[in-house]
Amino acid sequence: MASAQLCTGTESMSGKETTECQGCGGQELHPLFDMGVQPLAENSNGERYPLVLIQCLDCFLVQLSYQADPAVMFQADHPYSTGNSEALRHHYTMLAHNMRMDLPEGSLIVDIGANDGTFLANFTRWQDLTLVAVEPTDQILKAPDQVIKFQAPFTSELARRIAGDGAIGRARYVTAMNVLAHVPDVHDFLDGVTQLLAPGGQFVTENHDFYSITDGLQIDTIYHEHLRYYTVASLSRLLEQHWLRVTRVEQTRMHGGSFRIWARDTRHDWTSDAAEAAMDLTELLGEITGKGHAVYGIGAATRATPLIHFAGLAPYIAYVCEVAGSAKIGTFIPGTDIPVVDEADLVRHQPAYALLFAWHMKDYIVPKLRAAGYRGKFIVPLPKPEVIGD
Repeated sequence: MASAQLCTGTESMSGKETTECQGCGGQELHPLFDMGVQPLAENSNGERYPLVLIQCLDCFLVQLSYQADPAVMFQADHPYSTGNSEALRHHYTMLAHNMRMDLPEGSLIVDIGANDGTFLANFTRWQDLTLVAVEPTDQILKAPDQVIKFQAPFTSELARRIAGDGAIGRARYVTAMNVLAHVPDVHDFLDGVTQLLAPGGQFVTENHDFYSITDGLQIDTIYHEHLRYYTVASLSRLLEQHWLRVTRVEQTRMHGGSFRIWARDTRHDWTSDAAEAAMDLTELLGEITGKGHAVYGIGAATRATPLIHFAGLAPYIAYVCEVAGSAKIGTFIPGTDIPVVDEADLVRHQPAYALLFAWHMKDYIVPKLRAAGYRGKFIVPLPKPEVIGD
């Protein structure tokens, strides 16, 4: 077959040409497959648009060469209804059952692109949950009465409104089932997802697998409403741009071959936790030294320096001990006046506490120092400060 050629002559149509990758912003867009100039598959406005697949050579995201106006494609009277499919009803019931096992009392679930509320309806039997549906079409009017409804396209601005509502708050789960292919600005969408997620919350999304399209010649699933065609790899790269770390991937048979991704917002997971751990460690050392006890550090490893400076530990550490023969003995921890001494000094001086900078090796270091004769207590600094030993 001849190589695909990008269609032109679209200046009078509602929409825009794709001039850069919708995922990474790359400029190298390679034509993959040309299906000609076609009307919209739903809510046709009488216009025809190019239907051409292109691929970014930087992040490999597959997308359309021309993006029709989403306001035209997804009008209020859009006819698609999730509940008409028995297979989808069963599929979402099983997913809801799995999610329910990880839902503490009072949890919030936000379903984006909720359509007629088929998925959220599975949770209405539990009165202790808050359910929110976001959907731009009139299909949302069919959602159960227990569901809080926002009839609007999902944006980061709408996410701020939902998260800032004291009666709603932040979500244990944000879900988007076969939605990410449709949204015009996927980066604004994902910014909204991260604003909605509570610490420890998860984003669950299902998408048609592009490899299922190519392997099964599913050319009938290529239409203007699908702006992007994801693989696990290309979607994972996109999520990582928004600090969403993929924790689980599941293959499903829906729509001829799809995948479900579970992802956590790592900004919520670790930045605040890191600051809290550093503060707790500083307070612990302050209490110990305030009572007149000495603290020696164990291991002048590279990782000791950033922890000492980030947490402000220098005033509380008398010495840092290194194994005999180390070239670091006789030097100082960079940027401080903390001397690096031979490990034998730990046994000789018996400080009350030994802070394990090489804490990831504690199962080896603690027995070794005990065997050498150290009788004090050990402090494991991370992930949360812990004192061990009697």
